[in-house]
Amino acid sequence: MIASLRPKSYHKYLSLPIVGSILDEFTTWSHNRGFTIKTMRNKLKDARLIDAYFQQAGAQCLEDLNQGSFKAAWEHYRHLRPETAGTIRQIEYFLKENDRLALIPTQPKTPIDLELDLFSDHLQRVRGLEPSTIRSHDRYLREFLEQIAYNENPEALATLTIRAVEDFIQICSKRLNRYSLQHVIGYLRAFLRFQHVRSVLQLPLYTMIDTPRIYRLERLPRHLSWETVRKLLSSIDTTNPHGLRDYTMLFLIATYGFRACEVASLTLDDIDWRTCTIRIPQRKTAQELILPLSQAAGDVLVQYLKKSRPQKLPYRQLFLRVRAPLGILKPTAVTETFQLRVRLSGLDIPYQGPHCLRHSYATHLLRQGVSVKAIGDLLGHRDAESTCIYLRLATEELRTVALSVPEECRSDPPIIIGPAKRCSPEKEKKEPRKSEVNQFTTSLLSNEIEKYLQLKRSLGRDYSREAVILYHFDAFIRGSYPSFHDLIGEMFTAWSVTLEHLSPTVRRNHLRLVRNFCLFRQTSYPDSFVPDPLNFPANHQSLSPHILSESDIARILDACRYLQPTALSPLRSVSMRVGILLLFTAGLRRRELLRLTIGDFTSNEGTLLIRATKFHKSRILPLSSSVSAELRAYLSFRNERRLPMETTSPLIWNYHSRPDGRAYTGTGFAQNWRLLCAALGIFTDKGKPPRIHDMRHSFAVNALKHCYIDGEDVQAMLPVLSTYMGHVSIASTYYYLSFVEAIRSEASQRFLEHFGRHLFTGMTAGRKIQVSLSGGGR
Repeated sequence: MIASLRPKSYHKYLSLPIVGSILDEFTTWSHNRGFTIKTMRNKLKDARLIDAYFQQAGAQCLEDLNQGSFKAAWEHYRHLRPETAGTIRQIEYFLKENDRLALIPTQPKTPIDLELDLFSDHLQRVRGLEPSTIRSHDRYLREFLEQIAYNENPEALATLTIRAVEDFIQICSKRLNRYSLQHVIGYLRAFLRFQHVRSVLQLPLYTMIDTPRIYRLERLPRHLSWETVRKLLSSIDTTNPHGLRDYTMLFLIATYGFRACEVASLTLDDIDWRTCTIRIPQRKTAQELILPLSQAAGDVLVQYLKKSRPQKLPYRQLFLRVRAPLGILKPTAVTETFQLRVRLSGLDIPYQGPHCLRHSYATHLLRQGVSVKAIGDLLGHRDAESTCIYLRLATEELRTVALSVPEECRSDPPIIIGPAKRCSPEKEKKEPRKSEVNQFTTSLLSNEIEKYLQLKRSLGRDYSREAVILYHFDAFIRGSYPSFHDLIGEMFTAWSVTLEHLSPTVRRNHLRLVRNFCLFRQTSYPDSFVPDPLNFPANHQSLSPHILSESDIARILDACRYLQPTALSPLRSVSMRVGILLLFTAGLRRRELLRLTIGDFTSNEGTLLIRATKFHKSRILPLSSSVSAELRAYLSFRNERRLPMETTSPLIWNYHSRPDGRAYTGTGFAQNWRLLCAALGIFTDKGKPPRIHDMRHSFAVNALKHCYIDGEDVQAMLPVLSTYMGHVSIASTYYYLSFVEAIRSEASQRFLEHFGRHLFTGMTAGRKIQVSLSGGGR
């Protein structure tokens, strides 16, 4: 075939000393794979450069080349001439396919290779892992063994310490997120467990490795509005084969919620035209899913099969490459297709993969009223919890949980609220911040504390409050025992005395944190002191929440208007009103409230975006219409006063400390809350103002109360309430059922109305009959 491509100069190509003998077969092979005449001519030009490169590398004939030769040539040209590097790859594939390329000469295996081969054999035979998973183990464990210089020192494993393992974890944490780092730590634990079983390691180091905390449903599903999905599909040009194939793939994903790997694995045999069904082999669950083939999907598939799919190819896969080399698609090609079509559409789609279409499909069905069970069956989920993630996007269903603004009753005469007062010095926390610690002297613990904090933060922990406690402990040791060279029980006992002003529960948490640090030190110094937790204060049960009624909140909201503005808080009255309103009607935590920005409120949808709070979870909170109106009025008031209105400006705004303002501090917000409760005489059973967190408890109880009074199924509402409140488990939501006194009384009343009257009437009638038969009774 080369003679037809270059009729005048083909003999020059055939006379190339190294690749000339295969060029004729190579061009025929390339033509059969779908390459155009122009592309093959360009490949012939590249062949001359490739032949010259191999000659310079010392090769004299084709038999002198191996896979390593082609790899070196590809590395040479990959940046210099990418098209030539592509030709090198094609020639290599051709030689491999015809078994004419020698393998790279085997090199003697290093100690790392031998160790990983032994562990890989264990993973395959004993644990039954897939080859791809074993390769992931091998990649990071090879890096770990290189880190401890195992090739140079075969005894490095036998003398391994936990600090060396932690050093490697900190190196990985600089480039990996918490999810990936958790996998790496899992690989390390499995490897160290294997070495401990083999008696290579004397200590069970695998039990000493901490891991990042990963919680379910941390991220919101990456979805698009259904209108955006329609625009994306309509933007694809289906007049050419390439566009029609891409449209068909994305249409099936948007219509059935397929994964990228499922689309790529579809075959012609998976479509049953007689029964109008489509079979999806699910690689993730190893199950087959059979769904009905809709009329619209059938029409799109027919158009694709007639006009786009390459004919006369020995492949049964439904979707094939439309460009050379012809063949089957990989799942990565589906992702590249999505990225290409998003780029050409000009739409503002922030996601890089087609999986967002699957989430968009599920969310669209949920908003159309389809049940969670039906959506799970369509998506092929094995567990209903996998489908409940989409409840976080069911805006209207979640909005049924949100409370409205309580009806207010104006206080008459007006109440008098004094200014907020700072806590007395004896009640202020005595732990100094790091900046207050003398940085020019170090104690025997300073370096160890820094290593401990660095390790915990590398695992994705914040450890800011924990750092304050450890620095306080360090400062105490530094000031009270400057000449000591090791930690002893006397130091810990003396420090614990300084915490007497704290409650037993808080004091126990402080002591437990220092004990965890001592356990960290013990891994390096086995004889070091570790406190005994039996000597800690008893772990008391959490306080029973004080449930505030809607009338209580209404009085507090009305009292907010008597809060006088100050130079540092010109919006004191309206800010406190909005803050309390959100805490009660949306069940926010105090930290979530104070971290809100103006950009987190979507006015047209009436929703709040809560970002990565407790358990690293983000969620969308739909507000009731009355609360949304209050928020819009508050922002309008701020705008009229020409106060900061940037999207990054705090929602609960305070002028204190910066010209552009900042959010209220937790202490400042709590002081104003206690003033309001004290002025209105709202106290707990112990005579103290309720905690701010009690408003979150009150929200849950009042939401369940409204649900029951409206005749809805409380059990069915619990998953929705759990999603709304951001609980990590629905078990946390069941906790509130025991506090809903109104439900118990209402349940008794309903039972009496539906069943009790007839039951007691029957019993009364029976008693009258018995009396008459007995002649008057007793």
